[in-house]
Amino acid sequence: MSYETASRLLIDPDATAEQLYGAAVELRGSFERAEHTIGLLPGDADQVMIRAYRAAADRGLVRAMLDLGALYVSGEVAPWAPYPGKDLAQGIALLRRADDAGSAAGALGWIRAAYFARDESMAPAAVERLSALYSADPEDAGVQLLLGYFISQGYGYAQDVAAALPFFDAAAARGDADAAFELSILRPESAADWTRRAADLGSARAQANLGGMYATGRGVEQDARKAVEWYSRAGDNGHARAAFIAGVMLLRGDDGLTPDRDAAEGQFATAEELGFDVDGSLDDMGITR
Repeated sequence: MSYETASRLLIDPDATAEQLYGAAVELRGSFERAEHTIGLLPGDADQVMIRAYRAAADRGLVRAMLDLGALYVSGEVAPWAPYPGKDLAQGIALLRRADDAGSAAGALGWIRAAYFARDESMAPAAVERLSALYSADPEDAGVQLLLGYFISQGYGYAQDVAAALPFFDAAAARGDADAAFELSILRPESAADWTRRAADLGSARAQANLGGMYATGRGVEQDARKAVEWYSRAGDNGHARAAFIAGVMLLRGDDGLTPDRDAAEGQFATAEELGFDVDGSLDDMGITR
């Protein structure tokens, strides 16, 4: 149904941006439910979805610019999805259009994309725009986080980790999980505290690291059950390797755990959905399901 709706709207000269956007979102949901893997979507469904997003964006809908820009920047929504090919230039262009239309999410989106791509050609423009955002709202946690990234890594600035710390501190104080995670790395003397805080705030990387700490007793009292709990939470939050490790611990019954094959299979299924090669990794470890 979503495919047919989007296809029809694409040839309807009276189709509105909202209608096209709604059809694109519905079709995206079909991919996220993996309907294409069981023959429920035609082979060109991914292109129809992209065209619907594009048509809505071309009609000026900022939400469509943001969604399509993010898709091009990441290259995929889910590891099993065939859409779209990663295209950083297109993604940033769409996010900048959203920025020009007054979207703060668009501004932060393209600046972040340029930074993580380490595109030096865009560094001056990114620094200029980020500085303007900071001047307009120095309390914005997203802006503070990006300033911390830029300064700590020397992107558009002279690298200065010490100067970056106050920005991470400020963002973390406002509940930014990524900022708290950075502090768990940059402040080794209080790494356990910052890792826990970042994990509680929802950082998948911190949740995985906290699982590792409980698994090994590094910085905390060793506790296999808590290790599996945090690895599992990280997996549910998109960290494929953490889900795999939880599965291995449950399968083997590590450190006093009762072996639980069914629970292990659940973790392996999560890891596989996130694109992790479970069977190959188990083979490398000499383990069978």
